[in-house]
Amino acid sequence: MDAMIPLCRAALQPLLADRDFVALRKHQPHCGLLFARGLVALPTTQTSAAGSGGSGGSDGSDGSGGSGQPAAGECKARHIAAVVAAANAARGGALYAAAYDRWCRLTADDRRFAVLDAPLAGRLYIGVARDNALETGVSLSHTYGMPFIPGSAVKGLCRAAAGEWLAQREARRYLFGDDRRPRPANDARAADAADADPADAGIDSEIGGVIFHDAWWNPADEAPPLVAEVVTGHHAGYYGSAGKQDATDFDSPVPAPQIAVSGCFRFVIEGDPAWTRLACRLLAGGLQQRGIGGKRSSGYGHFLLNPSPPTDRA
Repeated sequence: MDAMIPLCRAALQPLLADRDFVALRKHQPHCGLLFARGLVALPTTQTSAAGSGGSGGSDGSDGSGGSGQPAAGECKARHIAAVVAAANAARGGALYAAAYDRWCRLTADDRRFAVLDAPLAGRLYIGVARDNALETGVSLSHTYGMPFIPGSAVKGLCRAAAGEWLAQREARRYLFGDDRRPRPANDARAADAADADPADAGIDSEIGGVIFHDAWWNPADEAPPLVAEVVTGHHAGYYGSAGKQDATDFDSPVPAPQIAVSGCFRFVIEGDPAWTRLACRLLAGGLQQRGIGGKRSSGYGHFLLNPSPPTDRA
């Protein structure tokens, strides 16, 4: 039997295998915890043995149903499929639906908030992290376990769109702030900053005039929240050796299981109405023309909108 890499503390493994806990996890899953902590172990081999059975998956089984162990990629794919199935079946449940409705009510005042509801044209890679056992990831709410787009990513997209469409530097500075603004020479903080880090001497920072909130996934949309995907690399040796090993037609493809997002999101920008409307136009144009998240050049992260972005270059 192939060696297994434990991903869970030994003291917790009996709890995860408990029949009542497994049943509860199937019917009332927190998809964020299930995705991050539901895989108990991974095999060390990358290729599967003949006659292999399940292994250490999200269903709570011990995976010893065959003479060998499945490949690590197969275990990851099964785990992702279980998370996707749980998320699509529960869709956040009544708790998430109530929280989403509450968020919509709290941001309904158009004198304070600008709201944009945008459906994805395809799928979205957001929060793809490689520093974990699954070598992939997705941004899921810690509270509800449902996908979201961080406000920092929304702000970054709007800032990039403003660099292309908004010529007025002071307008960009008000919207997004200024991280590297010269500090007055007589400011006492300059000396303190120089003592802490000489590179920060004479440098101040300024926050923006609007707030970019996290974008919530809309539970009323018919599209599933999560989708299982596969990215297949054909020259693992070439890329893994930084080009030192030649890439040939004889290289074996290595499927890499991934998890993506689909559906509709509600974007909320808070601040003065004149500025939030401008930021919302930048956001709409950026979501359609630039996209957000990873693999945008392959068509991911684009939304179905028909914006008229500001063009004050003249």
